[in-house]
Amino acid sequence: MFRPQIQKTKTLFFIACLSMVSVYLVSQSNTYIEKDGIDDKIRATEIMQSYINSIKKSNLVSINDEDLYQTGLIGVESSNITTVYNEGSKNFLNSKISCTHPNFSALVVHLFKEAEISSGDTVAVSMTGSLPGANLALMAACEALDISPVILSSIGSSSWGANREDFTWLDMESYLYREKLIKDKSLAVSIGGENDLGENLTDKGIEIIEENIISNNFDLVNESSLKENIDSKMNMYKRKLPIENYSAFINIGGGSSSIGYGAAKDSMKVGVLFPIEIDDIIEDNKYFSSSLAYNFMNKGVTFINIKNINILGKDWGLYPPDKSIDINNGKLFYETENYNLNVIIFTLLLNLGLITFIGIYSHQQIKRRMKNEEYDSVL
Repeated sequence: MFRPQIQKTKTLFFIACLSMVSVYLVSQSNTYIEKDGIDDKIRATEIMQSYINSIKKSNLVSINDEDLYQTGLIGVESSNITTVYNEGSKNFLNSKISCTHPNFSALVVHLFKEAEISSGDTVAVSMTGSLPGANLALMAACEALDISPVILSSIGSSSWGANREDFTWLDMESYLYREKLIKDKSLAVSIGGENDLGENLTDKGIEIIEENIISNNFDLVNESSLKENIDSKMNMYKRKLPIENYSAFINIGGGSSSIGYGAAKDSMKVGVLFPIEIDDIIEDNKYFSSSLAYNFMNKGVTFINIKNINILGKDWGLYPPDKSIDINNGKLFYETENYNLNVIIFTLLLNLGLITFIGIYSHQQIKRRMKNEEYDSVL
């Protein structure tokens, strides 16, 4: 029995399968929209990658097995200059690793834009040796956006940070400065650790840090108490610029002088914090009122807290660290919307084209069949 192509079971089955595949492809498709500031973010990642590449080529440090991204920025579990020791803590190590991905500099750019910091602005920075990746990310973001950082550092570091005795945060910073990869370096340096005076370090550890500061030609901030260290650092910031004229105060790590003494600082909010939030912060951490961050917020300066990376980095796909995280890709760079118009148009045209082709072909089959039947009837 004659049946045109369009009526054949296998043809109808093929059309149905193609339609189902098309629906699936459309349902799984996405549109990627570039986020504001993507060019600045890409520029920052390129700069941070140049820092990492230079450090790796310097032969100043060996890369250990825990360094997932092979950056040279991951230290050791324990040393004489380790201020906080977390034995076997995977989350602790992962936080350090997450900061070493170049995309972390894009996160800093994002925080800058959220805080409405723009080209030509000056920011006050207080960083420790605990998160060297975040320190470099901050410097890369400042370079990409033409922002001037006024930096004070502390050398002590928690586990897996810049806690190698022969390659401290100061060694990293000094090397990059000598290589002319960074334009700004720390104005002065404190020991860090408990009360910013290294009170939880051994005499040997303090001696190593002090020698490191001297060998790198930095001024040492080492007063008789935490309060006096804070006052000394505030005066250094003031000598550069009136406090209220800074566009933000940025903390990296858990320095006592930066965000206060005690365990409560470990549960503080992270990211961009505005002066209006100061009372809420003190309610959660009473020691915050004795910190650099408080002094800045009290003058109406925005506070950016780069700490608790498991929280800060998670929403942006940077935590936990994973080798599959691509540079210049992800939530920081693109907004994802369901369905892709190009996929919809392609599958629609494919289905319409197939059906049209089968329809025309079947019509021609029917015409030929009718002609043959007319010819047979004449005979």
